Amino acid sequence: MEKRTAKSLIIIFIFILCLGIKVPALAGSPSDAESQAEALKQLGLMKDDPELSFSFDEELDRVQATVFLIRSTGKDAEAIYGKGSHPFSDVPAWADKYIAYAYEKGLVNGESETTFGTEKANYPMVLTFLLRSLGYNDSEGDFSIKSPENLADAVGLLPDDINEDECRYGDLVAVSWAALQADLKKGNQTLAEKLISENRFTASDYQKALESANTNAAETVSVSSFETLESVLLNPDVRSVTVDSIGTPLIITGELTIPKGVTVTINRGNDFYIENNLINNGTIEVTGADSVSPNFINYSVMAIQKGGKVTNNGKIVLQPSVLADTEDRGPVGGQLRIFDGTFENNGSVYLKAGKVNTHGGMVAVIEGPFTNNALIIVDGFQIDIAGTFTNSADGIIINNTYISTAKGGTFINNGSLLGEKIVE
Repeated sequence: MEKRTAKSLIIIFIFILCLGIKVPALAGSPSDAESQAEALKQLGLMKDDPELSFSFDEELDRVQATVFLIRSTGKDAEAIYGKGSHPFSDVPAWADKYIAYAYEKGLVNGESETTFGTEKANYPMVLTFLLRSLGYNDSEGDFSIKSPENLADAVGLLPDDINEDECRYGDLVAVSWAALQADLKKGNQTLAEKLISENRFTASDYQKALESANTNAAETVSVSSFETLESVLLNPDVRSVTVDSIGTPLIITGELTIPKGVTVTINRGNDFYIENNLINNGTIEVTGADSVSPNFINYSVMAIQKGGKVTNNGKIVLQPSVLADTEDRGPVGGQLRIFDGTFENNGSVYLKAGKVNTHGGMVAVIEGPFTNNALIIVDGFQIDIAGTFTNSADGIIINNTYISTAKGGTFINNGSLLGEKIVE
């Protein structure tokens, strides 16, 4: 009987494939969701209870998702012991305290003045909650609650393999786990570090949770030449690449595309020069220094020169220095430099903050032009403009530190400039 059942299932599955019917998929593999859920439980950010007991492919309603998110961001006790209230008539008694907390803190909105809404949760709601938890403010223009995905992706809330069509339990686990590693707005502290400082869990507990959640991390391939990088990116199984060519810059001399879901990291002390056309649909990480010697500080540089062009449809993250001290040695974070080349941003560029201002990521528009059609977050050192920088009508710049045209550059703003003004 068992053999006949198994055979029947195989025939049905083959029939589905032949018809081209899509089978719903989770964000990541089930083992990813399981390991991340277990890590959240280790940290006390998930509980096993009847109201929130699901298989990883189930969808949650708005109430269930809100309670889950409050717990996963470390605010369970505040919600339970809070004295807030809400005006909604459709909230079940078991979730009353949680919805009151979320409503009081402005983390979620009801569907009307008297109803919270009990339909299935969706990504705009979930990502809005998490972005607000990180300190971003949609009422100030940081993002739109109708489409928070771009900012969420920029700050690391959307894993590459997330299912953006349906918000399932496994997906909720994935974005909640990612939120712990995301930076708060206007600072160099992650949500996990904040919860550690609040004694929600210890640094040792978090390290153990990281180790258990990252058991399925993609293997990283190291490259030192354009030809090798070009070949590696043609392999659909490669998701993580590092540039390791200290002393000899890796120069992009031909057209190249970084696929979606692939992260290319410019390791410390390496130079990555673009002298042809590079299209980034994935993620490029430019690392900051972790060591200093009398004649070498090992931050990494991504430079566009000799007529090269970068079209960024994905993410570029300019990482901060991880030096233990706070000494000002000038810029030592990851750097993006535009010489006699062109940079067009249709995705996101994130200058991450360091322990001191100069330790953060940096952009230098030496000649340019640099055109922003999407999102730039300036938490790092600065954007230094000596060439031409255009923020187009659809562009958003969240400037929490410093953008300067003091070297004679031109800043044209047709979009949204939030936070600090341009220093001229």
